[in-house]
Amino acid sequence: MKTTILMSIIAIALCLTACGWNPDVTAVQITEPWASMGLPVKENAVVWGSTDKQFKAVHKEDRKAVTTKYVEALKAKGWAMDSIDESSATNTFVDMSKGTDKLKLDIYNFRNTGVIIDKK
Repeated sequence: MKTTILMSIIAIALCLTACGWNPDVTAVQITEPWASMGLPVKENAVVWGSTDKQFKAVHKEDRKAVTTKYVEALKAKGWAMDSIDESSATNTFVDMSKGTDKLKLDIYNFRNTGVIIDKK
C-alpha cells in the first residue's frame, strides 16, 4: 500500500515536471533600449514585446522575486528607484529614473509573473 502511494506521488511529480512551464505567449527578440539594460530574461522568462517605448515579459518566478530582480538589474545600470507601490494584491508598480529618462514598471500576476515596462 505504502509503495503504491509512493509510486503514485513520484509519477505525478514526474508528469508535472515533464509538462514544464510554458506560458501562452509568442517570444520575440529583445531590442534596444532593453537589450543593453541587463534585464533578467536569460532564464525562466519569455520576452513577448519589445519596442523602443515598451517591454513585455513573463517569468516563471513569483512577483516578489521578479520585482527584486528587475530593480537590482536596473540599479546596476544607473537607474534610481523613485517609488514602489505594493499595495495591490495583483500588481507591483515601480517608478525609476536615470537623468531625464523615466521608466514605469508594472509587475503583475500572469502565467506566474508578467512585466510591462513603459519608457516615458
